[in-house]
Amino acid sequence: MRAIRFHQFGPPAEVLHLEELPDEAPGPGQVRLRLTHRSINPSDLLTVSGHYGRLPRLPATPGLEGVGRVEALGEGVAGWRAGDRAIPLGAAGTWRESVIVNAAQLLPVPDAVGDETAAQFVVNPITAWVMLEQELALRPGDWLAQTAAGSTLGRLVIQLAQLRGYRTVNFVRRPEQADELLALGADAVFCTDEADVVGRVRALTGGRGVAGALDAVGGETGALALRCLRSGGTLVVYGLLGGEPLPLHNGEMLFRGLTVRGFWLTHWFQHTPPERVQPALLELMGLMAAGQLVPPVEAAYDLADFRAAVAHAERSGRQGKVLLTG
Repeated sequence: MRAIRFHQFGPPAEVLHLEELPDEAPGPGQVRLRLTHRSINPSDLLTVSGHYGRLPRLPATPGLEGVGRVEALGEGVAGWRAGDRAIPLGAAGTWRESVIVNAAQLLPVPDAVGDETAAQFVVNPITAWVMLEQELALRPGDWLAQTAAGSTLGRLVIQLAQLRGYRTVNFVRRPEQADELLALGADAVFCTDEADVVGRVRALTGGRGVAGALDAVGGETGALALRCLRSGGTLVVYGLLGGEPLPLHNGEMLFRGLTVRGFWLTHWFQHTPPERVQPALLELMGLMAAGQLVPPVEAAYDLADFRAAVAHAERSGRQGKVLLTG
């Protein structure tokens, strides 16, 4: 079995290697899933470099999501057959040909959902859905601001907002992204270096500001989203792409009653009751099957070409996810 592994933390291009590992047999209640597609997420690369909030024991294999077909069943497994297509929930180390996962953690994939879409199901779509529907609890007609709007997650937020009747203000670094996002359904797009962005957002929202905001960047870009909030608004922080802390102004927080809190999908899965998790998964899968929620893909590389895939994933200005196949 081919697997991408790292034995020390550092730059992904330097510390990642393709290795041959023996196939594992599934134990009682487990399934061996032969993966066909896996996503490359910023959290994967931060983990390899040693800068993520939770790091694995070494040696380790990156990857938190993927899709494949059931290859072997352990003792006592019911409801699954060899060849069934599934997503492994909660699996770590998906940048390999096969993973062992508890059968209870498998999510079936409808025929209408393609492999490239299913391979991205866990991280970005669920994060976008939970932040909009549970963390911010927006109402139809509300304005939402987001940083890193050109990212895969940012584009999913735009699609979900359209379906829910929310209006979006989207911050990007490059002006050429504006037309792409407007065509996708964004209501407004601003470059972060434009003059008086906050004033323009307030004018757009009738002088009030946005009801909620999402920040994946931090630093002054995150502060820009924070300043666009209306009184009593909430900023949800879910990333650290810029590498700089979010500056908070005590007076702004105090007298305008603002709320800033973090969101980490791993924490949500660990602390959310199953009766709240399951409806979210089913709704998202239904949206994907209907073609109403489509995570974009920019390129796909075989596992053996992982260095080129990682370099592509680290490139700025991408319009979709980079996948590992094979």
